[in-house]
This record gives sequence, structure tokens and C-alpha cells, in this order.
Amino acid sequence: MSVLGFDIGNESCVTAAAKRGGADVLLNNESKRETPVVVSFSEKQRFLGAVGATFAMANLKSSISLIKRLIGKVYKEVEGELKLLPFMTSEGPHGES
Repeated sequence: MSVLGFDIGNESCVTAAAKRGGADVLLNNESKRETPVVVSFSEKQRFLGAVGATFAMANLKSSISLIKRLIGKVYKEVEGELKLLPFMTSEGPHGES
């Protein structure tokens, strides 16, 4: 039996499998241990990870990154910081960001 673990940080994500007394960090499609936490959107598709990071450099307004630290916070507390992001944000129905 194996157990999978995920470490989702602000900038990257790491996945590991624990089995038979050891833990192995799993490699992504680019044979790297860390995957950038970036999602980019085009008109017809979305790009995740390293491909999303590459696409994001040319299309900042259609890319999301470094957002984990803002999830669940009150919108008014982070409103100034949200204005610095290259995409539009709005307050949720209960004042959340």
C-alpha cells in the first residue's frame, strides 16, 4: 500500500509517495521535483505548471499565480494588495477574497 502527499506552496507544488518505509518525491512531466503553481488561460484551453508559467510571461492578465495566501481572507484586508495583481478581482458574497 502507498500513500500520496501533496505540498502546495505559494510558488510551487511537490508530490511524494510513501511506501514500505521510505518516501519518494515524484517527478513531473519535465522530470523535475517541483511544479510551478500557475494556471494560464487562452481562448480555448488552459495551461498548468511549467507550461502555464511560460504562457503567463506573455499573458499576465489571463494567468493566476501566487494566490494561495489570499484565499479565505477578508476582501477589505487585502484589497490594496489585490489591486497590484494583473487580473481583475471582486469581493465575494460574504466579504471574502
